[in-house]
Amino acid sequence: MATQIENLEAIINDPTSSDVNKELARKNLERLQAVGSAQIQTAAMTGEGDAELMAVLSALQTAMKGGGGNVNMADLRKAVNEELAKRKINIDDLAPQLLALLNSTRPVAFTVRKLFGVQSTQTGDFGKTLARPLTQLILSDVLARNNTYLYGGAGTGKTYLAEEIAEMLGWEKITLNCNQFTSPLDILGGQTIDGYQEGKLSMAWSNIIVNADGSKKKVDGCVLILDELPKIDPNTAGILNEALAKVKDFKVDPATKITKAPTIRNGKNEVLELGNLFVIATGNVALNTIDPDYEANFKQDLSLQDRFIGSTYRVYVDYEFEATSIMKGFAFIWLFLVKVREAIQTNRGSGQAFVSIRLMTNVKSTYLAYREVLANSEQKRGKLGVDAISKPKTIVESMENFFGLFKPATKEAILNEVDFNQFKRIVEEKNNMPYDPNKIDFDTAQELQMVQKVIADYKAQQKNI
Repeated sequence: MATQIENLEAIINDPTSSDVNKELARKNLERLQAVGSAQIQTAAMTGEGDAELMAVLSALQTAMKGGGGNVNMADLRKAVNEELAKRKINIDDLAPQLLALLNSTRPVAFTVRKLFGVQSTQTGDFGKTLARPLTQLILSDVLARNNTYLYGGAGTGKTYLAEEIAEMLGWEKITLNCNQFTSPLDILGGQTIDGYQEGKLSMAWSNIIVNADGSKKKVDGCVLILDELPKIDPNTAGILNEALAKVKDFKVDPATKITKAPTIRNGKNEVLELGNLFVIATGNVALNTIDPDYEANFKQDLSLQDRFIGSTYRVYVDYEFEATSIMKGFAFIWLFLVKVREAIQTNRGSGQAFVSIRLMTNVKSTYLAYREVLANSEQKRGKLGVDAISKPKTIVESMENFFGLFKPATKEAILNEVDFNQFKRIVEEKNNMPYDPNKIDFDTAQELQMVQKVIADYKAQQKNI
């Protein structure tokens, strides 16, 4: 490193060097100096070897704190695991400070520009979601006031992504579940035997939330999620169609130069002025098609498809996002559910049940609750008292419940492919691992390598499709 620094300093001080070469050398020098400083700090921190490996990590940590947006922690963890394998040491042998860095996430401040009359800044762990190209397309549609339609196979994370967008914006999330029974009352509101019920579209359009007790709450903006839009009756869809056509229909008074927002009428025939609204719809197929694999889908009018024209995106399963974000620390569950998903597809069972991000999070939460109950029982052993839950639900029971959704022949075929008994043995091994609620990570180096291989194989397969 010393030789590199000397060479770079020579280029900077050489009067014959071009300005471009000097600037490039200066940047490389700053990087090397940062790494060198980190090496000294790391050596002092650990008191032993591998300062070179630790230095790079410390330098990256400094970059992250300074706002470096190009640091990919998943790639970093992969590189560290590969390096550790070469040196024949375990990841658990690393210093606590380094483990904390590898297990860290980078909070991201997400700002919505004041195009909608308000500015919203939300801070959270949005880094991995924001890095997805599809997220960037959707956020561009938010600013352009484009209605967005996401379609793809069951369990690809369409609704999950829509909910993430709502959380990023910091706006109220309103979901209209579309099916053949969805009525104008659900959309625009109307009178019921219990009184007047406000519609989902009406509330989202006006940014006024009507609670069950009749009280009202004004919000900064709304994300209206039209979930499973192809399943709505085409006649009822016409009500949505009219409103979706108006979301960009702003008029400017030539005399006063005042911008007038578009309006709709609710079930009381009241005029509602458009507030801050983003419409994002989801479905299994494109709006003008019918897929026999998905029951109750209607072929919608082309005019409804036109409301999402230019902003209709097919969503595919994102293995990397699932493994490194949703199921981080729970590789053993993710690896098994990937096998289950692929077995369901092979045996054409998607119409009966499917592996979704929601299933993944539910199974993960079930396992955490199970370990939490066991940990509390251990602490209370020998003391008086009775716990309400003495036999907590296991993830094996969760999966048995899930498999019960399939027809017997399909279930048998899936179980034969995924080796459920092996998964049960892995769960028993995990149950014997220490449980620390402040550092939840059940991944092993071998499992992380398997995860990277599955992701790489899936990406290669997608390129060949």
